[in-house]
Formats: sequence, C-alpha cells, structure tokens
Amino acid sequence: MKEMDKFIRLSIYAAFVFMVAMFLAAPVSAADTSCKTKYPIILAHGMGFTPSAAYPNSFPGIYEALKACGADVHYTTVPAIASTRDKSTAFKAGFLAIQSQYPAGTKFNIFGHSHGAVYTRDAISNLGLAPYVASWTSVDGVNHGSYIDQIELDIVALFPSIKSLLAGALPFTGDPAQLDANDLDLSVNYMTKTFNPNTPNMPGIYYQSWTCAYRYYDVLKAYWDGINMIVNALKGEPTTINTDPAALAKALYDVLPDLATEAYLLGGGLGDGLVQVNSAKWGNFLGTQMGPWYSKGLNHIDAVNIQVYGQVWDAVSYWKQTVKDLKAKGY
Repeated sequence: MKEMDKFIRLSIYAAFVFMVAMFLAAPVSAADTSCKTKYPIILAHGMGFTPSAAYPNSFPGIYEALKACGADVHYTTVPAIASTRDKSTAFKAGFLAIQSQYPAGTKFNIFGHSHGAVYTRDAISNLGLAPYVASWTSVDGVNHGSYIDQIELDIVALFPSIKSLLAGALPFTGDPAQLDANDLDLSVNYMTKTFNPNTPNMPGIYYQSWTCAYRYYDVLKAYWDGINMIVNALKGEPTTINTDPAALAKALYDVLPDLATEAYLLGGGLGDGLVQVNSAKWGNFLGTQMGPWYSKGLNHIDAVNIQVYGQVWDAVSYWKQTVKDLKAKGY
C-alpha cells in the first residue's frame, strides 16, 4: 500500500513538473500583426473634421484599432475649411514631417476621407509626393465632385439673393470666404473640368476607393425639413450650428439624409449625403457599403465610425479588412 502511495505521489509530481516545463517552453503569444503593411499608413481627414480626440474626429476608434493589429499608422491635420490647394500644401508639410522619422525615400500608404481623398491626390500629382507614395485609398472621396454642392452653387448663381437662406444647409462653420472656396473646389464642374484633368494618376502608385450610401430616401422628411429651414431663415433665426464639436457632428448627421434624398431625386443617384457613389469611384473600386439590410443605409460619417446615435455598422472591422487586403497585395 505504501509503495502504491509513493508511486501516486511521484506520478503527480512528475505530471506537475512536465506541465510547468511545457508552460515555460511554450512561445509567448505572438502580437497581432495582421494589419502590419509593408509601408506605413497616413490618414487624411475630410472637410470640417480634425483627427483630434474631440468630435468631429475623422477616425474615432479606427486609428487605435489599426495600431492594435500591428499597423504603423499616422494622421495629418489640415485646415478644416479651406481650398484644396491650401489643404494639399498643409498635408505635404505634415507628410514630410512624418517621413522625416523614417529612412530617406520611405514610401507610405495614404487613406483620404472625403476632401482628404482630393487634397492628397493633389499633393501626390502636383506637389511632388508621388515618389514617396505606394498606394492611395479614397474613402467616400469627392473624386468627381459633390452633386448636392453643384446644385447649391447653380441655385445661388441663378438667384444670388437666396444664398443667405442656404447658408445653414451644411453645418460647417468658419470663414465664409474659405467656405465658398471649399465649396467651389468640390463642385462637379470644377472637379471634372479643371481638377481631374490636371491631376492625373501617377505611375507606380496603386489607386483604390470605396464608399457608403443610403438605400432608403425619405422624400416627405426632406421636403418638410427644407420648408422649416427656409421658414426659420425668413424669420431671421440662426441657421448655422455653433462650434461645439459634438453639436456639429450631430447637426451634420441629421442633415445628411435630406441632402442624400435631394440629390437622389435630382438625378445624382445613390449617395451618402455629401458624395454620390459615381463621384466616389476612383481607381480600383472596392464597392459600396450600405450596412445591415434592415438599416436605412450608411452616410458620409458612418464611413469613419462617427456614431452619433449608436453603432449602425462596424466601420472599424471594414477598415481593418481593407488594410489587411492592402497588405496581401504587397503594400
């Protein structure tokens, strides 16, 4: 009996030693490198946005998620409201500041949201950044101009006195002259007749794009909200939102369904409220995201994970997959 007890104790001890040895010999869990692309990533924000911690933050949760899965990612800051060239000049400065942290000649993958897709393309093609760019990804980019922006400009051209009534159509704040320059540069006429012909794709750079869009358009709501805006403007009530970031994000989120509906009814096709699908396409088009089948679809700021009323769509996962796919392509 004693021999049996001794055998049992030795067996338990041996098993314990074996388990400890296996634990110590096991490799430490490898860090997630699924988003570690060959080239570092630079994020470029859109009109009226900033990559700060406060809303409207152009990449809330996206920047952090990409870093967590191994991406070497940075972001730049340009004026929220300004002409394309002013923004592209500021972007170039930010790009070169980031590049200075790397060996000479290092290339980067650029992701531009909204106007960010336009001013980065300008910096690549016209300001000398092409040799240092491996790929360019447009997210809801205004690549062929904003249909709703062109409509507003055309109306004002025909009826100049109505400009004050349309001042609050988009809740962006800032210098009115800069806002006018920003709007003009994103118009369909300017983008298709001036900007694009003078901003060709550069050899050796991979260009791709994707966008979001609504699938449901509420005509009655858009009509009613438009009447209320005109009535309030005629009554002299303020039509512009204050500069509180959260209020600005909410105001933009609320107006996008109406803008998307107006553009759709006037022949612009599917869109996210500010950019139509046909405008967003550039290079290799990855597709249009509309969120879950039961939703009304996705808007311009759903694309960058700004969740005003809670999560509608897992933007972070889509961004991560896009980066993983870019990695698989060798970028």
